[in-house]
Amino acid sequence: MKTGARTATLAVALALAHTLPLRAQPQPSAEPPAAPPGMLDPRAPVKPLDRALHGVRAGRIAAPVLERYEAGDYRAAAQLGLRAIEEGGDTPELRYAVANSLAWTGRYDAALEQYRALLGTAYDSRASIGIANIRLWTGAPWLAEERYREVLASDPANADARLGMQLAGRELRPALGLRLAHTADNQNFTRSEAWLTYRKWSADRAWRYEASALRDWYSSPGMETARNSLQGSVWAMALPLAPRAEASLYDNRLFGTLQMEPVRELLRLRVGHVNWARLAFTAGALADKLSANTIGLSSDARLAIGALRLRADGYEISDGNRIVDGEFEYTPAWQPLPWRLEWYGGVYGRRAEREDPRYWSPTPAYGVAFAGVRRNWSADQYDMSAWLRAGAGFTDTAKASWSAGLSGRYWITKDVALGVEAWALEAPRPSPYRMQQVMASLQHLW
Repeated sequence: MKTGARTATLAVALALAHTLPLRAQPQPSAEPPAAPPGMLDPRAPVKPLDRALHGVRAGRIAAPVLERYEAGDYRAAAQLGLRAIEEGGDTPELRYAVANSLAWTGRYDAALEQYRALLGTAYDSRASIGIANIRLWTGAPWLAEERYREVLASDPANADARLGMQLAGRELRPALGLRLAHTADNQNFTRSEAWLTYRKWSADRAWRYEASALRDWYSSPGMETARNSLQGSVWAMALPLAPRAEASLYDNRLFGTLQMEPVRELLRLRVGHVNWARLAFTAGALADKLSANTIGLSSDARLAIGALRLRADGYEISDGNRIVDGEFEYTPAWQPLPWRLEWYGGVYGRRAEREDPRYWSPTPAYGVAFAGVRRNWSADQYDMSAWLRAGAGFTDTAKASWSAGLSGRYWITKDVALGVEAWALEAPRPSPYRMQQVMASLQHLW
């Protein structure tokens, strides 16, 4: 087949394709016609020569991109496509393929730029759905829902928008959840816990409310005890700084935190008074009912070079000690691994003013550099992720370490989901330390 006909065939196949379902890789489209509709129709309008030549040139530039796209090689399609757009191969079909390829390989900011360029064109609805999908995948279902609604207002039968509304509703509809977990370490300390949680959003999605009841059972040599807790949180999405307040009554003691976003979706600050006895996960901290004042920040940014994640927390413990704990993670845009594995790396550190035998308080500082791989799977009825990470100590209190985990959720009906999660780690401090947790959950939407 000659280049021109092949390009036209791929372009028409793309133009007729629907947006990728929110789950994963698209299914191969139907066999395209031998020639685009209207090409052989004598009633088709005659294009001016310069426009026709531009179309031929753009088609030739776009052909390799569309071939990679049809083959499911989205990283190559995104890379070639951005170059093709700069070289004059810009067509709606090409830009849409590039936007999808960027989105499906995690380059969300670049994908949003391409989708927005298609708004107001024949690809307007598909671009809006692409934008909504990214909002859903990045943890903003309320923004995704708004986009899906806009598409359905003009096209009530749009299957992708209807599916998007269903998936966004899993995070926005009122929900009642039960979660059971068991955590243990090699110090013979265990905790079993049962959570009952109710979640509700306001009709305008400006407020999110959550209330929980918790029962903890602790066990260690010479100790068997239980603790009860009531917790609640309010998240005011529409207010400046998007404040989120949390409060809990645990073992007849009151704790609370306030989180704010000085830069929306980029920077979060948190201050409060927390339950160090539970956070420390040791018999000594629990017995002495330790608490802590805390201040911390976290940030997530997606740049052309990759995704950056930063977290830093400081604790002033009720016994007078102070601890700083932080982590930096980098996920490169360059992802050459097969099977859609994603690699990442970073550093983790922790330092205390003084060492206390009742909880982990390293002095001098504990520091590890780590690298890992992870993989996500998703479809209409399930989502699952797995990760594996290895670390190398670069301070006197740290040694080689590893951790691994698996989590998933399966929707047995449109309203009921089962979830599982399990993880384990081995991280000498420098004495041997191992910890593991298993969790199961049941969620019902209303």
